[in-house]
Amino acid sequence: MKILICGASGFVGRHLTQALRDEGHNVVRAVRSPSEANDIAVDFCHDTHADIWLPRLANIDVVINAVGVLRDSVKNPMSALLSHTPVALFAACEKSNVPRVIQVSALGVDSGIAVPYFRHRLTAEAALRKLPARIKTLCLRPSVIYGADGASAQMFRTMAKLPVQMLPMGGVQGLQPVHIIDVCAAVQNWLNDANASSLSVDAVGSEPTTMRGMLDSYRAQLGHSSALHIALPQPLVKVIARLGDFIPSAPLCSDTYAMLAAGNTSSALGFSQLLGREPKSFQQFIPAN
Repeated sequence: MKILICGASGFVGRHLTQALRDEGHNVVRAVRSPSEANDIAVDFCHDTHADIWLPRLANIDVVINAVGVLRDSVKNPMSALLSHTPVALFAACEKSNVPRVIQVSALGVDSGIAVPYFRHRLTAEAALRKLPARIKTLCLRPSVIYGADGASAQMFRTMAKLPVQMLPMGGVQGLQPVHIIDVCAAVQNWLNDANASSLSVDAVGSEPTTMRGMLDSYRAQLGHSSALHIALPQPLVKVIARLGDFIPSAPLCSDTYAMLAAGNTSSALGFSQLLGREPKSFQQFIPAN
């Protein structure tokens, strides 16, 4: 298959590119800064009209949208990256009769939490669902994705190594991390199924945990003894989050705090069916040295 991956230079996009190329697919990368011969230069902030995308979709069998941004900014406006551009892309897929379209969304978008990140993700999902039945679609809603080269995984591994850990509200928030290997395998399985139907699937690990439980497990997998946990009170965490609103690089802001506090877990049944096996547990993510 000839597959166009939008956001191919990002964490998820890089892994999907490699996994699909390893299977023999012809992968074309849609990226901001081309570095390979067949790359397509795309301005995801401004390419918000279907006509811009039409020539890029010639002879494309599959389109995968893996563009993502967690914080809104002037340089990376969330409304364009997560909403307007995907809507235009999917409209172009309909006009070009692209047989299959995959959207990498996020777990919890339909939880009712009123944050722009979820709202824009839902707009893109709605546009995906409106595609005609002749176009098969897969919407993956991954939880926190673990991969050795992932920014969030590196941050959590660093936190896990600390002998004293200061956790928001004690780290009781629900999480269900999923491994990037399983995300890629799910995409591969769906593409390899000639009779695949359109699906929306929560991509989660085999078992839920908490932030503290995840960090404790990562720490044990790294060969360290138990850490001392200090619970940061909710009022202090809220203040830190509000300060983070003014620091674009800060992982915690008011929106990410709202999503963290609400928890992020789901049943793994649908994802297991797509994989044809049980997904990895967070307790097995870090290989022994």
